[in-house]
Amino acid sequence: MSDDNNNEQNPFEQIFGMLFGANGPGAGQGEDKDGNTGPQGFQIDPAMMSTIMNQMQGLFSQGADSQAQATSIAQKAVPTPDPAVGEESVKATTDAFRLAELWLAEATEFSGASRSARTLTRAEWVSETMPGWQKFVLPIKENMSSALTETLETQVPAEMKGILAGASSMFGSMSDSMFAMQIGQAVGALSESVLTGTEVGLPLLPQDTAVLVETNVEKFASEIDVDASEVRIYLAAQELAHLALFERAPWLSAQVETALTRYAQGLKVDTSQIEDMASQIDPSNISDLSDNIRQGLFNPPTTEDQKKALTTLENLLAVIAGWVDVVVYSACAHLPGRDQIREALRRRRATAGPAEKTFSTLVGLEFNPRRLRDAAALFGYLETQGGTEARDKVFSHPDLLPTTEDLDDPLGYSERRHAEWTSESTLDEALSRILAEGIEGTETSDDSGPQEDVESDSDDGTDDTGETGGRSES
Repeated sequence: MSDDNNNEQNPFEQIFGMLFGANGPGAGQGEDKDGNTGPQGFQIDPAMMSTIMNQMQGLFSQGADSQAQATSIAQKAVPTPDPAVGEESVKATTDAFRLAELWLAEATEFSGASRSARTLTRAEWVSETMPGWQKFVLPIKENMSSALTETLETQVPAEMKGILAGASSMFGSMSDSMFAMQIGQAVGALSESVLTGTEVGLPLLPQDTAVLVETNVEKFASEIDVDASEVRIYLAAQELAHLALFERAPWLSAQVETALTRYAQGLKVDTSQIEDMASQIDPSNISDLSDNIRQGLFNPPTTEDQKKALTTLENLLAVIAGWVDVVVYSACAHLPGRDQIREALRRRRATAGPAEKTFSTLVGLEFNPRRLRDAAALFGYLETQGGTEARDKVFSHPDLLPTTEDLDDPLGYSERRHAEWTSESTLDEALSRILAEGIEGTETSDDSGPQEDVESDSDDGTDDTGETGGRSES
């Protein structure tokens, strides 16, 4: 059979053709003595079929639950060295959280309850945040599993249906294991640079747990040339502010989950990825398939509905990060290096680093609040106009949550709230209206690039008031 004909087969035919036919062990042997042939005339060796199926089952359904499998893969992907945390670092972190808690209480009424402050290694961060990751990516995992199973079942050649009867459960296990490989590899990559438990904007740990990743904190402090003790205090304040916000407005977490669910609903299996995978399979070593999966071969394409859901998610993360940015900057007024730390963190959040890009490739999601500066401008303006109460009131009800239009024009936020929303709006109605927001207006307000020309923030923290009536520090 020619290469051209091979290219015309559907992906499933290519996979089994490669394993059992023209490119596989039975190539060129024709029919067996009983006249058994494979797809498109390829010979099927029942013994080889059994071997391959057993290998795939061993690879994809190893008896471990997906969370344990993802954690194991993530642990192996943690960059080294990852030294244990010493007593001195533990004490320094504890002191940083205590001071940050006092300062934060002066900057906002969103003061949280006493929390357990901990210093983690990269591997410990992976293990302790994996349950949180599993929760937030569950909709994507479930929809990818059903999409992949349906795709394989509809594309399997008629000649193979009898042989593969009852294999749908294996396909489901394959999909779950594929996603476990992806999320494990992605979280392992993130462990190289993550600084706190809430840096990605999601409550990945229990509400009573605040953490810093010591090795990465020291590396970050060295990179920006600021004393590590100052960086610890600033990051501790950010961690506590995030946790306090999610505690005061628990519906924020629900909104993130809803946006992710809307994104997952549009998942489609990219059959060209399966076709590429088929061409790389070595029938004698099916375990190589896991390496292909780790390269993101099953990263789904983004549909228009997914883009809308991701825009909603991105804006929500930007609003959360913007509030934290303004509050923490105000709380840390006594830190000499707060301007330098703030700007370094802003640049870090606005642009995806290597670890974030790996996560995006493997899972198909970006957690960069690219409009953080616009959100900070909005909260800075509200604080200037009505004090901390007006700034924090935004999170008292979903109706008040800023939209894309508000990020484009902070000065018109209050007027639009009075005109567009009513006090009788229910929680469900508010969530529906916010999540129904499309991507209109985002093309001219993308803040994804590095902020190389941004002027330094002023000491009084009011530089982000958006006095121009448009975007700040673009």
